[in-house]
Amino acid sequence: MASNINKEEEQSTSSFITDITDEKELEEIQRIANRVVKDEKVMFVARQSRFKPGGAKGTPATLFVTSQRLIFRNPSMMGMREHFSSVNYDKISSLDIEKGIFSSTLKIRAEGFAGDVDAIDKEKAEKILLYIQEKMDEATTSAMHSQPDTHTSNPQLSAADELTKIARLKEQGILSEAEFKQMKQEILRKL
Repeated sequence: MASNINKEEEQSTSSFITDITDEKELEEIQRIANRVVKDEKVMFVARQSRFKPGGAKGTPATLFVTSQRLIFRNPSMMGMREHFSSVNYDKISSLDIEKGIFSSTLKIRAEGFAGDVDAIDKEKAEKILLYIQEKMDEATTSAMHSQPDTHTSNPQLSAADELTKIARLKEQGILSEAEFKQMKQEILRKL
């Protein structure tokens, strides 16, 4: 009876952080449940295979793709030790997939992080790749909208910057006196 209660607790905890129903994936999610923050959901679990080429002979690594970031769980010493890494979508610089005959490898590069998840299911790897790319695009779009436009918010500052630049070009001999005066007039006219 105690094992039924534990399973029910696991499922209720998991239902808050994922919609995944696969029992093995739910067991994996329980290993990171305390690392998932409020309003974060686990979307995919990719566990490295032990049997496919490139798989782990001992304890396989696991990639958790959440609604907010990637979480890597890399066990060692037959599962006695675990190393966790987390990468936000806006920090990912490159994402590639290598498709093999039996499995795929996801190659993820980010600020201060480089990780490969080998020997994962080919279909799942493709779905994960598309999801991560979508999240990376969202992060880029969000960052672009949150940056203030310096040209419209403070025209005097940008005009002053432009005047400084053309003055330097004149000093360096790149612009003649006539070119400098003409460009200066155009900048001042925009004010």
